Amino acid sequence: AVKYIYAGYGYFDNMNAFFSRNGFEIVDRAAFTKGEIEFANIWGVCDGDLLSKTLREADADFKAEKPFFYMVMTTTNHRPFTYPEGKIDIPPSAQSRRGALKYADYAIGEFLKEARKKPWFKDTVLVITGDHCANSAGKTEMPVQNYHIPLLVYSPAHIKPAVVETLSSQVDLAPTVLGLLNVSYESRFFGRDMLAG
Repeated sequence: AVKYIYAGYGYFDNMNAFFSRNGFEIVDRAAFTKGEIEFANIWGVCDGDLLSKTLREADADFKAEKPFFYMVMTTTNHRPFTYPEGKIDIPPSAQSRRGALKYADYAIGEFLKEARKKPWFKDTVLVITGDHCANSAGKTEMPVQNYHIPLLVYSPAHIKPAVVETLSSQVDLAPTVLGLLNVSYESRFFGRDMLAG
């Protein structure tokens, strides 16, 4: 199963069209039932709701004996920086980027805690990164030092903890993950495997 799981409505920025034409099944806000949404704003459902939906999708695909590849896109870290009450020590009424990021971190932590209990977890590689940093729009010159985006690859049964400081870009992500999975492939990737000697 190959799915694009998005907190908002995927017609935004033509994401549904792009991902569906590239072989992804779309699971966006339209696929959520009322009971699956604790909190939402103009961007979409909160990260906790999105990641809970992701767990349910993974459980269903695992039960159906379908290997799965998901691209999951959260939205809590966008203005208006709102999220559910009572999850972190910064009230949503503050509408601060710091609060939204702390909530996103909390939601990812809860997701990982629940994922570790799943029968599919041992043989799953989780990749967590951002698609851009704050204040990235409308600039003609980009201060490169402000555009360092962290990348976390988590698969305790297969990957030993390490810090890699190799200069890289998002174009290197697919070759690196395929290298970690030991998958041979032919492609026109511009990137390279960041972990290859």
